[in-house]
Amino acid sequence: MSGISSIAGLSGAFQGASTTISRAVAGASRDAGAVASSSMGGDPNAMLAALVDARQQLLYTQAGAKMMNTASEMLGTIIDISA
Repeated sequence: MSGISSIAGLSGAFQGASTTISRAVAGASRDAGAVASSSMGGDPNAMLAALVDARQQLLYTQAGAKMMNTASEMLGTIIDISA
């Protein structure tokens, strides 16, 4: 793969990582609302499900951050090789 096409492919990796993080943050916000409403006398099972899902959103956020870091390292390597 040439340097230009490699760099172009990385934009998709950055976009995918950003999308993953954005969706996880939105999910965590939704879960926080569910926990808050359940703590006001709602269904304890709904609270438990929201807490489990919030943990999953944390894992998605960490995965997105690792994707972003890997893409950044790859971009740095391509720049170093091209220089």
